[in-house]
Amino acid sequence: FMSYLTHLMTWNKTINLTAITDQKEIIIKHFVDSLAALAATSFPQNAAVLDVGSGGGFPGIPLKILRPDLRLVLIDPVQKKCSFLNSMIGLLTLHDVSTFNGTIEQYAKRPLDHAIDMVVVRALKFQDIKEHIPTLLSSDGKVVLYRTDPITHQELDGKFHIVSETALDLPQKSGKRVISVIEIEH
Repeated sequence: FMSYLTHLMTWNKTINLTAITDQKEIIIKHFVDSLAALAATSFPQNAAVLDVGSGGGFPGIPLKILRPDLRLVLIDPVQKKCSFLNSMIGLLTLHDVSTFNGTIEQYAKRPLDHAIDMVVVRALKFQDIKEHIPTLLSSDGKVVLYRTDPITHQELDGKFHIVSETALDLPQKSGKRVISVIEIEH
């Protein structure tokens, strides 16, 4: 994680990857926060994971570091951020990780090699991406939402249902996090 932190801070000087510039805050609000999903739900062995709006690689890369078996696609519409992500993948010699420079809408229109087991969303609103989720997820796939508040039934539109919600406090009183795990309503 130290190589990640150093590389992130170096790139952040020229590309806006994160508004957080303090090392301790990056560790808590990006690294620890990204890993909160592992406390809230289980990721199947060798799961295909889609990180939507990855930006600086959160939560996808920290999850991959702790779970090297995951097959990860990092999606971001900003080319410079994808360049950073590719640089980080190389620096950390991560395997089974790729980037897609575009939106989830563009990604969903591509022919897929396989269905996605888990979609992780930390930086975007569920409303902005939910219409594209059903075309991507496997039949038992899940969406993991990093939120500040629990999800409402209105947000789910009857098309999704809540599997679990886990409320967590970030270390050093750095805030609260709710991990909402949802599935498509069958």
